[in-house]
Amino acid sequence: MSSLALDRIRRCLAMVPLIRARPGIRLGELASMFGVAESEVRADITDVLTLCGVPPYLPHNYFVFQIDGDRVRIKFAEHLRRPVHLTLQEALAIGLALRGVGSGRVPPFGDAAARLREKLRTVLRGGDRAVLDALDRSVAGREVPGPVTATIAGLKAAMARNVAARIVYYTAGRDAVTEREIEPYGLVDHRGTWYVVARDALRGRELPFRVDRIRDVVLTDREYLVPDDFTTELYRRDEMYAESGEEVAVRVRFAEGVAQRATEAAARKDVEVRPDGSVVRTFRTGPRARWLYAFVARFGADAEVLGPPEHRAGMIAYLDELLAAAGEARATAAARAKPSGPPRTRRKPS
Repeated sequence: MSSLALDRIRRCLAMVPLIRARPGIRLGELASMFGVAESEVRADITDVLTLCGVPPYLPHNYFVFQIDGDRVRIKFAEHLRRPVHLTLQEALAIGLALRGVGSGRVPPFGDAAARLREKLRTVLRGGDRAVLDALDRSVAGREVPGPVTATIAGLKAAMARNVAARIVYYTAGRDAVTEREIEPYGLVDHRGTWYVVARDALRGRELPFRVDRIRDVVLTDREYLVPDDFTTELYRRDEMYAESGEEVAVRVRFAEGVAQRATEAAARKDVEVRPDGSVVRTFRTGPRARWLYAFVARFGADAEVLGPPEHRAGMIAYLDELLAAAGEARATAAARAKPSGPPRTRRKPS
């Protein structure tokens, strides 16, 4: 199934509860929420959703949509008013799907996904609810840091209004901080790390930006349009990194004791497991790799840069710099702790 067909299915599924919750919502508002043309939303309703219903598919078993000018309402088939009885497998599938709501374009549901997840828990009883909670814990990953959450909120605000945003961005491969103006298209959660896919005015093309390297999101008044063929599915891949052409491969060996922690975010092709249990991970980085040296330094004697030679030398220079800074800090601390002036002597009482 093509990515455009998947986007249309997701859009239709999202539209039903949204129209139900807001009777008389304007087609233009729906189109703005999903980032498509109003004619496309109208076609979704008339060509797809009006053919949806429940068995035995008699005339009164289908969804009924009323379009009055540019406003739309929905009337459910009576069968859908019955209480829902889910199997455990169905509940787990729905719970897992609801976790994905929030990536991509700005969700049109507001907080509906969170409310649906809570309702899902109330539907289940006893052991089934415990299984759902266990699934949540296993797929939730690490908690998103506060600054990242705030940045995501700023980016979503820009996407909701379709206005460009000025950001300050750290490019690890060049070890450089630059100001950019981006047109955010969508958000992607890639192995627990959030990215925003945006058109970069500096490079003139669409790129993924790591959200945790963005700060100072400032909305502008410049509006933009999201390309009709854009979909976040193109960025749900093994590797998110977009090379600039200046990268070199740097090989780093990690001892067995830290191998899992050092390679948890690595692609399989970039990890070589050795007979002694150690691993060699290949990093792609630009000529300035201070971010990589900082990462390797965390592992102390359990990590070693194998090559190329210029990066071995760069790692040594980075460690020498750290040692020099630590020596200066110790000397400053000792000087502050040392009492100033000659020691005072007590005068004996006469």
